[in-house]
Amino acid sequence: MPRTITSRFFRRFAPVAAAFATLFTLVAAPPASAELVDQPTTWWGVDGLATGTQTDSIRSEIFAIEQVGDRVFVGGRFLDIAHENNRFSRPFLAAFDATTGIWDDTFTPDLNGAVYALEAAPDGSALFVGGEFTQVFGNNVPALVSLDPQTGAISNGWTTRLQGGNPANVRALDLQGDDLYIGGSFNTIVSDVGTDSVWRAARIDWQTGDHDPNWRPVVQGGSVWGIAASPDADRVYLAGYFTTVNGDVSIGGFHPLTSSTGATVTGVQPFQVNTLNVSRQYLYDVEVANGIVWAVGSEHFVQALNEADLSLRYFHLSDPKGDYQDLEIVGDRVYAGCHCRQDSTLYTGTAPMFFPFNGQGFFDSQPNSWISAFDANTGLAIDGFDFDITASSAGVWAIHGAPDGCVWIGGDLTGTGGLPQHSMTRVCDPDLVDDERPTTPSGLTAASAGGGDVELEWNPSTDNIGVAGYRIFDSANDLVATSNGVATSFTLSGLTIGETYTFYVKAFDAAQNSSWRTNLASVTVTAGAQDLERPSTPTGLGIDGIGSGSVSLAWNPSNDNVGVAGYKIFDAATNTEILETGPTPSATVTGLTNGQNYSFYVKAFDAAGNTSWRTNTVSATPSGNAVDVERPTPPKGLQGAATGATTAELSWTASTDDVGVVGYRVFDAATDTEILDVAGTSATLTGLTPGSTSTFYVKAYDAAGNTSWRSNLRAVTQP
Repeated sequence: MPRTITSRFFRRFAPVAAAFATLFTLVAAPPASAELVDQPTTWWGVDGLATGTQTDSIRSEIFAIEQVGDRVFVGGRFLDIAHENNRFSRPFLAAFDATTGIWDDTFTPDLNGAVYALEAAPDGSALFVGGEFTQVFGNNVPALVSLDPQTGAISNGWTTRLQGGNPANVRALDLQGDDLYIGGSFNTIVSDVGTDSVWRAARIDWQTGDHDPNWRPVVQGGSVWGIAASPDADRVYLAGYFTTVNGDVSIGGFHPLTSSTGATVTGVQPFQVNTLNVSRQYLYDVEVANGIVWAVGSEHFVQALNEADLSLRYFHLSDPKGDYQDLEIVGDRVYAGCHCRQDSTLYTGTAPMFFPFNGQGFFDSQPNSWISAFDANTGLAIDGFDFDITASSAGVWAIHGAPDGCVWIGGDLTGTGGLPQHSMTRVCDPDLVDDERPTTPSGLTAASAGGGDVELEWNPSTDNIGVAGYRIFDSANDLVATSNGVATSFTLSGLTIGETYTFYVKAFDAAQNSSWRTNLASVTVTAGAQDLERPSTPTGLGIDGIGSGSVSLAWNPSNDNVGVAGYKIFDAATNTEILETGPTPSATVTGLTNGQNYSFYVKAFDAAGNTSWRTNTVSATPSGNAVDVERPTPPKGLQGAATGATTAELSWTASTDDVGVVGYRVFDAATDTEILDVAGTSATLTGLTPGSTSTFYVKAYDAAGNTSWRSNLRAVTQP
């Protein structure tokens, strides 16, 4: 199901402006109840319901909500933007200003089908969109696309395509580190890595779009509606309508996989259902945080499972209505949306409560309607919780927790606090609102770059949740520019040549808390030619070696219009520079602690101080012994021909490796099974079926067991 995991969002990304300052506020009444005050008299939202979709039986206009910078993105089956009695055509995906709540009519991506899932890139550079559309701006882009969150255009260089599924659709996205996990209904994935069969779940590198051909769980008998990668364990959890995964029977539409290989997790407790009706044993969503796995679905339940062994911690049941459909983790709370009417009651027990409910097996109960709240650390329901919202029938299908502690809610909502709404609303909880200032940035410098430009640089701030950006002021206290994100440099243009300016900088967070100002920095603007072009982004960052207290990195070199002067290596956990090198695309980071995990990324810079965008992130743990972790290059130019009725000969161009290629493995592409292991660059195949056509590929490997990506595919037909 569509969702944004705010607990992970806090840790990885915070370039988000504050949401509506004049909209809903919740005032807590002990111990945790809440009432709406200061409600607006008007509200922008969405209206209209597209038909002919795979979710026609679910009459919800909204299925996904996500935020990037100062925009809140809403996806679903809606056709129009609604404001009071006015309607404006904007189907399936729209943006709203996070400060004013006004519809942003400049964001106009052209999709021809429903949107079910949204996820933001960690650096805010992309918005990943999943659904059952087949075209974007008239291009053949089924089910999944990466969009520029500012322009709405298709992201350059991201060519991943999904196929199959009749038609292909994506219902769930989850980002963990560099991996974007995808769930839905599809059977083929195409990227620069090649073409592979997949079965309703896959993962890709969010920056390049390259899929991982070694992570391909086989999900059969339905589709995936929820997917969640654990930040604490080697686990990925699937939720949905399916019967088997990797040939193993799945109970209740729940299945745990390893994130390393995609294999089924063994040695854990089976998932528990609360109905004997097999047709009603399915899930809509799954989430994981703080050692608790949350699962919601049919027959009105929310389950809190202990991640260690997946044993049941608490079972929550809404009676007499209705199914739970979406999960969102916001700080220390878990919100669950449902189509629970206002006359429903939420019951809590330690064992499954079967439906229809017989009134037994619970130790706590409280009134419940449309959305429930739970303690993310204990798994218990929050006493007295009540968001005053109303809905038509489908209820809540999308929840988004903003970094400022407020909650966006979407579905077929009709009102908030007695006032009419158009399918969506936003409420705030003062217990979750961030009111802590970022620390003061330091070390501000200003330098003339010629031609009326001035370049500013400063040391980064820190924040209890995350720095959202920086504001640049002149000495008269006038705001002259805003830099969203964590970048600690900015170029001001169009200044008067010969004039002296004085600047200072303040950091701000997502809740619009502002730091104290930096030191003052003065500069006289000069004329002259200037180099303002960034070097290209380095690519292919990888671990080149691991030693005692050290990690060696290597990457593909950058290009620049004048010349690359060197590279800067950053600690990805703190976004601080730890090493600067010359133009050679490799470096060794020393002085590290053995046994501690480190993450790194790299930026190129030129003589003018222009800095590239960052590379991908890689992680390594220094040890007392050097470790070879570099893959051989993929074999190329695979050729093949039959040499008899049951034999064939394959040949290819040799791979290279930093230590040395040991051999090659030949695979049957139809089953992805290894059929031969050879030392050279050719292989003789025997035992083939006369008259058959077989397709093969090859992978290289080294002495450390590192395996290359696969070669091209080659089909061979026997006489």
